[in-house]
Amino acid sequence: MANMQGLVERLERAVSRLESLSAESHRPPGNCGEVNGVIAGVAPSVEAFDKLMDSMVAEFLKNSRILAGDVETHEYQEDRNDLVISETELKQVAYIFKCEKSTLQIKGKVNSIIIDNCKKLGLVFDNVVGIVEVINSQDIQIQVMGRVPTISINKTEGCHIYLSGDALDCEIVSAKSSEMNILIPQDGDYREFPIPEQFKTAWDGSKLITEPAEIMA
Repeated sequence: MANMQGLVERLERAVSRLESLSAESHRPPGNCGEVNGVIAGVAPSVEAFDKLMDSMVAEFLKNSRILAGDVETHEYQEDRNDLVISETELKQVAYIFKCEKSTLQIKGKVNSIIIDNCKKLGLVFDNVVGIVEVINSQDIQIQVMGRVPTISINKTEGCHIYLSGDALDCEIVSAKSSEMNILIPQDGDYREFPIPEQFKTAWDGSKLITEPAEIMA
């Protein structure tokens, strides 16, 4: 985390330098010398940008490894069932944004996974040490092959979670969501259990007691 904070501070300083170089580029052409190690002239800000991309920005992206659809292109994905992230690290956060009708497999162990604004997405992963979050999405299917301590579902319509035998102690936290189901492995198959969407709350004389409400016919 300290290394990431240092990179962010360096990036902020670099942006200030680029602004200074951009101002220099509007001066009349001539021998402008060097500005922050970059030869000024026709377009010093362009040269500075290239140097920045080859150094600290590349290092920042390598360490953060934020994913938006495909890890290599950072583009939104649609109708893709062959997305695989095989090179993972414990510190990685996988951010999957606006993917539709696609399937993504994440191998190895990562820190956390975020699914944001996706539709008809299938996610298969091995192990997560932190949390898997599903936000503002529709028709999501998640299969846990290993372990995950917590799965959070927020503002989502349709979320089906297949737990492995090692992930049965996973905690599910949900809010403002519907059509959620947990599938538990039993006798070589899965048994489906719905997550309650309605609750009733009553005062017991000293505190509020909340429990799932039975659906009235």
